[in-house]
Parts: sequence; structure tokens; C-alpha cells
Amino acid sequence: MEVVAAFAVLCQAILIVAGCYGLYHAVLALPIVGTLPPLVPTGDRTHRFAVLVFAKDEAAVIGQLLASLRAQQYPSEAFEVFVTADNCADDTAAVARASGATVAERFDTSRVGKGHALTWFFERFARAAEFDACVVFDADNLVDPGFLAAMNRQLNAGNPIAVGYRVGKNPASTWVSGCSSLFWLMQTRLFHLPRARRGLPVTSVGGTGFMFDLAVLEGRGWHTSSACEDIEFTLNAIAAGHRVGLALDAVFYDEQPLTFGQSLRQRYRWAVGSFQVIGLSGPALWRAALADWRGKLDAFLFSIGLPIAGVTGLAWAGTLLADTLASGDWLGLLSRVAFAAGFGYLAIAAVALLVLRLEKATWPRAWLTVATFPVYLLSWSVLNIVVLFYRDPTWVPIPHTEALALDEVAPAAVTAESEA
Repeated sequence: MEVVAAFAVLCQAILIVAGCYGLYHAVLALPIVGTLPPLVPTGDRTHRFAVLVFAKDEAAVIGQLLASLRAQQYPSEAFEVFVTADNCADDTAAVARASGATVAERFDTSRVGKGHALTWFFERFARAAEFDACVVFDADNLVDPGFLAAMNRQLNAGNPIAVGYRVGKNPASTWVSGCSSLFWLMQTRLFHLPRARRGLPVTSVGGTGFMFDLAVLEGRGWHTSSACEDIEFTLNAIAAGHRVGLALDAVFYDEQPLTFGQSLRQRYRWAVGSFQVIGLSGPALWRAALADWRGKLDAFLFSIGLPIAGVTGLAWAGTLLADTLASGDWLGLLSRVAFAAGFGYLAIAAVALLVLRLEKATWPRAWLTVATFPVYLLSWSVLNIVVLFYRDPTWVPIPHTEALALDEVAPAAVTAESEA
């Protein structure tokens, strides 16, 4: 029984630390209402953008993305589209060329994934000196006509990196695509917006729909090695002292997985990548935080969130088990689990509904999204525990088939006041 008691104390200590960690993020998120103040420009330059699109067998959807880029309300001579057809076996490259993009085809089955494709592209980007900044998209995206103009305002306000406002392209397709769409809205409302409001850097560019000044790369090209190249890039940039802003008026639409299996594979890869990033970016970020804590310490705390979440889940289960072994009340264990599950379900559903209201987002059967979102988050909690013990970084592409034009998607729920 002494072993059980010691185990219980350990689990409770972990829960206390995790509770402090969660409280920090909860306080940082307050107040969850409101938006960003208007940008204060330091210049009125029209920057020249290299728009980078990365595609893997996405002939069905890339044409719609390129059409939305051609419709940008930004001088056509001030941006150019570059498509990397990455290990494609379909007509992606041909469709992109027919749409007027500059296309490069990459074939390397030993190094697969977007991070490798980005590295490959910049190793061959001989025209980099012609551009001021890059904007990155996935082939399944659609882009609001004001996206590049909004990113230009970010550069003129002194933000060398900025994250766009991500909206699900297909939230009504399945309950899974609805939950994924809600997740991105929740990330903006509860993580990105509070940091931007406090002058802290946004901690992840989210993989697509982001912009960065080419000076950030310092002439060294793109070098990431994790399965989450977006988080690795962001944290390295923060450690180097770069500001990462949030452009709520730079709206883009991102296709979400349709099936639970696809979503699990995608989120497992993200979880593995997040774990890798701790070792790759954590030391430099911690050293930077010791020298200048503002923003960098928050980014470091963000980076260790996944193992904290996984260990917290184990500690909660361990506390329940230790208490039950000590008391022998197994029926009481079931009632406590049932109460925690019921309370957690209602709390998560309430937050989900609140975020939808604050983001002014709605779609057919949005009620189903709210009802199933707690299950979606529970599956993520399980993944956080799994990656503590098993991590396979193999990249498995998610097929994109929702060939929608910009005028077919729901109007964007832009939360920002006009920054024009």
C-alpha cells in the first residue's frame, strides 16, 4: 500500500503542475471576446510576393486555388505563383502550368513531406532576390481576394511573419470536417488572438496560409527536419527574435479531412512532429528566453504542451486507479469517471458553441459539430498519450477531392475590424 500511496502522490503532483500550465493558457486567453486594434503602418510599400504552392496528386483541386490567386486585389506584377508538384502521379503539374504558374516537379520517395519539399524548392530558387517575401499555400486551399493586400499591410507594420485567418472549406461535408474546421477557429480565438493582442508572437504558422519576409531565412534557405515544419520554423524564428503577427483580414479556406481515419492519421503525424520539435527547437528557444523572456518563454511553454497533455492524461488515470486500489470501491470509480466524462463533455461543447458564436461561423448541421467535438478532442487526448511511447514520422498524404470555387464556400467569418 505504501507503493500505491507514493504513486498517488506522484500523480497528484503531476496534476498540480499540469493545472498550473493549463491555468496559464486559460488566463492568457482572456478575455476571449474582442478583436485586434488596427495595424499601425510604418510605410506604404507594395512588396513583391513569391506565392508558393505545394501539391501531391491534387489535380482535382489546384485549379480552383490558382483561379483564386489570379483574382487577388493586388497588382499582378507584384506577385508570381510557383507550384512544386511533389512526387505527383497525376496531372497536377499540367493543370498548374495551364493556369499560368511556374512549375517545378520533384521526385524523391526517400524524403517525403512538405518540409523536404520546401527545402528542395529553396535550394533551387535562383530568383529569390526578385522578391521581398513568400506566401505559402497547400493546393487544396482557396484564397480571399484581399489576402495579399492584407499580408502587405503586415509587412508595412513591421511583422516579418504573419499567419492568415483559416476557415474550413468543407465544414458541412462530414462531422469530422466540421470538427476540424471548428478546431482551427478555436486555435485562432483562444491561442493566436490573445497572443497577438498582447504583443506576443503567434506560436505556429499552421502549415499553410502564412507569409514570411525572405530576410528571415538569412540567405540560408529553408531547413526543417520534423514532421511539423510549420511549428519548427515558427519557434526557430521566435528564438531568433522575429515577430509573428496575426492577419485576421488575410482569409483563406482550407479543406479538412472527411473521415475519422484520415483525421487520426493527420493528427498523429502532427503529434509526432510536435514531439520532435521539442528537441529541435526547444534548446535554442530556452536559451533565448533566458536572455529575453517576453514572447520566447511563452513560445517555449507552448512547445512542451504535447508531452504535458499526454502525461496529464496518464496521471489522471493513475490517480483514479490508486484511489480505487486504496479504497476497493470499484463502483465509485465508474461513477467518478462517468461524472468527469459528462462534465467534460458539456464544458467542451459549451466552449465550442461559444467559439462559433464569437467567430460568427455557421454551416448546415453545425449542431452536429458541437455535439461531436468533445469526442474529437478525446481522440486527440488519446493520441497525445500514444506518442509518449510510439512515434512513427512517416508522412501519409490525405486525399483532397472537394473541388469548390471561391464563390461556393461559405462567407468568411472575419473577426477583425478593417485594417485597411
